[in-house]
Amino acid sequence: MQDSDVKKTKPQSKKLRWLEIFGFLIVFAVVLKVISYVIDPIRNDRPDMVLPRDKSVTAALTEKKDTMDVLIVGDSEAMVVASPKMMMEEAGIEAYNCNQLGQRSFDAYLFVRKILDKQHPQVMILETNVIAQETLLKTEALMTNSALVNEIFPVIRYHSNWRYLSGLEKPEPYDVEKGFEAVEVVDPYNGDEYMFETEKRGYINGIAMFNLEQIRKLCEEKGVTLVLVTSPSPVNMSYPVHNTLQDYADENNLDYIDFNVLKDEIGIDWSQDTGDAGDHINIYGCEKTTRYLIDYLNENYDLPDHR
Repeated sequence: MQDSDVKKTKPQSKKLRWLEIFGFLIVFAVVLKVISYVIDPIRNDRPDMVLPRDKSVTAALTEKKDTMDVLIVGDSEAMVVASPKMMMEEAGIEAYNCNQLGQRSFDAYLFVRKILDKQHPQVMILETNVIAQETLLKTEALMTNSALVNEIFPVIRYHSNWRYLSGLEKPEPYDVEKGFEAVEVVDPYNGDEYMFETEKRGYINGIAMFNLEQIRKLCEEKGVTLVLVTSPSPVNMSYPVHNTLQDYADENNLDYIDFNVLKDEIGIDWSQDTGDAGDHINIYGCEKTTRYLIDYLNENYDLPDHR
């Protein structure tokens, strides 16, 4: 009888232990969600209470509803490709540069999903480095997993906010002009020509292309015209990658503006127009790309003049 009792007790004990673990995880998840709600910088209307890489996207999500006619989305290449201030002054276009430093393709999708719930722009410009940057499939998968966890439990991303909410520290003020940050440094690119025309196609990992497709479908669903734009960058761009992006644009009836192909047309001077030896354009290069985008938007869309 004793042996029989022991055999019956062991499975019950094991089952009870799993229930305890499951219950603990549920409680832990609820606590994380509550803390996430309390320190949420978007709910608190405090875009200054985040890491520098997140300031522009957080600030964009705290803007008043339906105040953006054009969105610029992407990583640091997006930050420098267009100046909302110049768009307003020269054409009355209400634009916002919703860049995120080091943004990945899934980050971009998550942000677009949130911003299009609040804003209804006519045009969304997606800077393509967030899709085409050279990344291993494994790396992109890990970054996607990290972004998903941060999305479910924002406290992980914003864990340092308690210092600001408690008054122990004051965050740095957010004073960037609608996500745009002017790079006034001149650091020439002295490398060779990098855009040799070819029929070769460059590799873009499948996860990034999947997220691009999700962004395209989301824009279509929301009635927003998606335009692909590639900032001038000898460090990041090549003609084979241009061909791959052009193929996707053609297959999906999207406009694609690659300033690396247009660099001579718009007058990019690599001795003056880059601030970090060809990785990003500076304010002088940005004036040229922004003016081209202004002309393109005026020619193709009936955007209101807010001046």
